[in-house]
Amino acid sequence: MNERLAEEEILKKEKIGYLKSKLNLLNGTLYLTPNRLILNAHKTGVSGLGILGIFLKRQVEKKNFGFNLEFSKIKEISQGKHGSQKNVLEVTTRQNEIFRIIVKRYEDWESDLNKRI
Repeated sequence: MNERLAEEEILKKEKIGYLKSKLNLLNGTLYLTPNRLILNAHKTGVSGLGILGIFLKRQVEKKNFGFNLEFSKIKEISQGKHGSQKNVLEVTTRQNEIFRIIVKRYEDWESDLNKRI
């Protein structure tokens, strides 16, 4: 995913929280390019334990989660909620998959995405 991203213009980039499930929040980065929306998220690793901790952290953070969606595959953008957090960007695909992402300003992402989908 990153090799292809390096070849594209990045219009917007933000550190986000990816709500993989109700209890599973992953750290990641959300990218907006002229053609697609990309989420690259990973589990945060184990700390401490010296050299073993460093190895375990790398193993845990090696696996990436997220998506790489061309705008034609996005059906809808909506605002969700997670507890008291209202800056939740919900991206629904044409296959009815829903990705929930905590962003800094929902309105900015909604505006930028609705211009493209």
